[in-house]
Amino acid sequence: MNSITIVGIGPGALELVTPIALKAIEDCDLIVAGKRNLKTFEHLGKEVLEFDSGIKDMIEKVEYLRTFKKVCIAVSGDPGFYSFLDAFISKFDESELTVIPGISSFQYLFSKLKKSWKNFELLSLHGRIFDDIDFNKREGVLFLTDKKNTPSVIATNLLENGYCNMRMIIGENLSYDDERITISSPETIKSMEFSDLCVVVIER
Repeated sequence: MNSITIVGIGPGALELVTPIALKAIEDCDLIVAGKRNLKTFEHLGKEVLEFDSGIKDMIEKVEYLRTFKKVCIAVSGDPGFYSFLDAFISKFDESELTVIPGISSFQYLFSKLKKSWKNFELLSLHGRIFDDIDFNKREGVLFLTDKKNTPSVIATNLLENGYCNMRMIIGENLSYDDERITISSPETIKSMEFSDLCVVVIER
């Protein structure tokens, strides 16, 4: 029985995939990933399985396929942060899994900004996200957005909570050809449109 390899491939560009991650992908029989991540490795000519259904369905397919194939699951950023890792840990014994870290989108964005992020806090977008944040105790906060919690929604929430003078940095399509980094005020950001998956930085 083959182990399952979960690989963090970084923000998306091939040159940001670590050597050990790339070797794991090159050595596998089957790459499982979302459409955009699969495109990063199409030059390898590997057999692929596009992740286009629920996590439970994907795990069932992987559980069967690994009986006769070396399966590599390629996830954006690092596997340990808002990724599939928790779901696989709950299903398989740790001896059945190999996990390879990747460069996070947060790391990438702050490198582009030429800025340290040690005094920023990573936060979830569940609930009233600014109710318990004291910006006087930290330099800023970081979020990953989704279809519901867009940069404009976050900007509106900031304004409603009285944080009108904060600065917002939106990292969109990071490391891809259509990368866009927007730096502006909540008032401006609230009326702008962005892709679904962005990194949002809010700082004093």
